Parts: sequence; C-alpha cells; structure tokens
Amino acid sequence: MIEFKDVTKKFASEPVLDKINFLIDKGSFVYLVGPTGSGKTTIFRLIIRDILPSEGTIALGDWDLLTLPRSKVPHLRRRVGVVFQDLRLLMDRTVSENVMLPLEFSGMSETEAREKAEKVLSEVGLAGKFDQFPLQLSGGERQRVAIARALVFEPEIILADEPTGNLDIETSFQILDLLQTINKKGTTVFMATHNEKLISGHDRVIVLEKGRIVEDRSSEKSKKKSSSKEDSQEKVETSKETEKKSHPAEDKIKLEILAKND
Repeated sequence: MIEFKDVTKKFASEPVLDKINFLIDKGSFVYLVGPTGSGKTTIFRLIIRDILPSEGTIALGDWDLLTLPRSKVPHLRRRVGVVFQDLRLLMDRTVSENVMLPLEFSGMSETEAREKAEKVLSEVGLAGKFDQFPLQLSGGERQRVAIARALVFEPEIILADEPTGNLDIETSFQILDLLQTINKKGTTVFMATHNEKLISGHDRVIVLEKGRIVEDRSSEKSKKKSSSKEDSQEKVETSKETEKKSHPAEDKIKLEILAKND
C-alpha cells in the first residue's frame, strides 16, 4: 500500500531522513513514533508528494510517486486524507464550511458539498455543531473537524500528524478511538505521535530517531495474526501438494489405458 525503499531526504545537503525502508499493508493501523525533529512530518510530506526524496523510491499502491505526473497529484491527495498537526482550520468559517471547502474546490455543488460535509461531521460525533465556528469548540472537537475534512473524499489512507499533540490524555484517547473506528471500516491509518502512552499494545510501531528507523515492531496480537496467516497458507499449500499426488484409482485407470495402447 505504502512502500519506502532506501528513501533519503536532504535539506541544504543535511539529511533529514536517511535510508528509510518500510511497507504498510492496506487496512493496517501503524504508529510512527519519535521526538520532535525526528522526521515524522517529512515522511508524511513525501507520501502526499508535497516534496520529493533526494534518493530512493516511494510507491502508493501501483503509483510510483517519483514519476507521477503533476496532473495526477490532486488525485493522489484524494486517495490520502491528511490531519495536519496545526489543524489548518479557517476561523472565520463555520464547521460545515471548513469541511465543505475541499469538495467545492473539486467542483462539487454547494448543496451536495454541504450534505456530504454534514454526514461526515455526524459520523465523527459533531452533529449539531455544523454552524458553530472553530473558536467555539473544544480542542478535541476542533480535532474532529480536521478528521472529518480528511475523510470527505473517502480516502484509502489517513495520515494523522500528531492529532493528539495539544490534547489532554482523556481527549487523546477519544481521538485515538475515533481513528481506530475509521480503520476498522477498511481505511489505512498512519499516525505520527511522540506519546508512548497511546500506543501500548497496538499492532505496529515504527520508531524514528534522527531521521533513521531504529525499530519496527509489532505487538504479540499482530504476531499471532501473522503466524495464523502463515499456518493457513502452509495448510493450503500442503493441500495443493496432496492434490497433485496421484490417487490409487487414478493410477489404475492410467495403467488400463496404457495396457490397451500396448
């Protein structure tokens, strides 16, 4: 789904990312963990082709992001919804209007855009907040608006860049629960965080330090799933091998045919 191969990114000749390699499968939930300045946001910018790598290759599904034509970049960004670290909400627009904007920019009518925006806002728990302004909302509610905006094009992937960075721990877990609910519906979620408390026991964690991956770990639950898949595959392959072997009845028929031919 998302694959980085030997990706290096330099700014002013200084490497921000150094030989990054990972593969994220479709439908998975992966945490990208590291301190401020470790390269988390740079990875997200590369995925939406806001910047290009200095070395290496990046693939999103069957798209090679290095050779992707400029005309396809808007299509890429509809496949990938982004929850920005600074939210990027317009304070002079209502909640609905903030979520409608990407739809209207894509050519959708105001009526249709409003209907879709309000549907998504309801799904993230903001029914009844449509006509309020961002400053009238709590921090957690503003984060939900940003998530709703990322969902309006029904993307295959959500990139969430420190979505709980400015929230208290209780609200942080509420936002995490929302992202996990989105993931259970089939959307791949790639979430950057520096808060280790949020990731305990979860499926996969990629740890960044100074632009390098120092750890790529899976939980025991994830390992069991992987082991179960391997066992199932082994059983299928064994079954296929058994099918390939001749059965006694088949051997008898073959011998009779050969005898007749002789």
